[in-house]
Amino acid sequence: MRPYERRYADLVIANAISPKPTVGVLIRYAQSAETLPGVLASLDRQTRKPDQILGVDSAGCAACGELIRQSGGVVLRWMHEYEHSRVLNFGLQHLHTDYVLVLSSHTVLDDPCVLERMTAAMEDPTVACVSGKWDEDTFYSDSIDLGEVREKGLKFGSIYSNSMGMIRRNLWEKCPFDESLPTAEDYAWALQQLAAGFICRRLEFPFSYVRNGPRRERLFAQVTFQLAAMHHLKPAWPGGWSTFKCLAGACLHPGRPGASALKLVMRERLQAWIAFQLSSAVSPPVFRQSTCLSPTITP
Repeated sequence: MRPYERRYADLVIANAISPKPTVGVLIRYAQSAETLPGVLASLDRQTRKPDQILGVDSAGCAACGELIRQSGGVVLRWMHEYEHSRVLNFGLQHLHTDYVLVLSSHTVLDDPCVLERMTAAMEDPTVACVSGKWDEDTFYSDSIDLGEVREKGLKFGSIYSNSMGMIRRNLWEKCPFDESLPTAEDYAWALQQLAAGFICRRLEFPFSYVRNGPRRERLFAQVTFQLAAMHHLKPAWPGGWSTFKCLAGACLHPGRPGASALKLVMRERLQAWIAFQLSSAVSPPVFRQSTCLSPTITP
């Protein structure tokens, strides 16, 4: 019996003894030996300990695998080209807890009560997922339903994030992450849950995040516009006029702190807005609306 199969058997027995929902943590990583110690230490400090930790290794990092095993976790090797949704679907096939916290290998939960607060939020059966707030944005409420998104429009980055978000695994079984999307598979999944009548919760708590890899603002914004079109929602952000004003401000005041980075981000968002306005249809090979009826999971 393989290690994760033994863990699954233990969880089945635990569920039979106690109705308390089980919580797993899924960490996908490549070369994260510098950040993983902090991530795993923050999990160890949680007042609500995870029942299982599963690492999905996409680069053969022996040091990372050893760190996860030392924390009581199990490691699986992803042998194909890295893609967010495919790796997540692969990991979730082998993580059989009621709730799963999808956690970036660069995200440290600075609050020891995060897991406890998330599981408490999931006690409401209408809640599909809960994640931390990336900023102090108050555009959406902390309990988002489809009616709110229809009224306010779709804004990127403010509903759910797979960098530090908890989902119900049984909902993932019915609707895996869409493997056709180049990014924002978490946002697409959350929108499907809203369309099915569920709620997405947001919690505010301190965390530390080390960005790994280049920013992809234009791609993120483009996918947001595509998802808005798929779900017949008005895109609320990034808007052309507000983005242009931010870009102009950064250009007029280049000496301000962060002006250079802001200019790059605003330019990317504006390019995405223009690209969407000039496109007449969604491109099926790149963006496909997930029906949640025929899961496409790569073994």
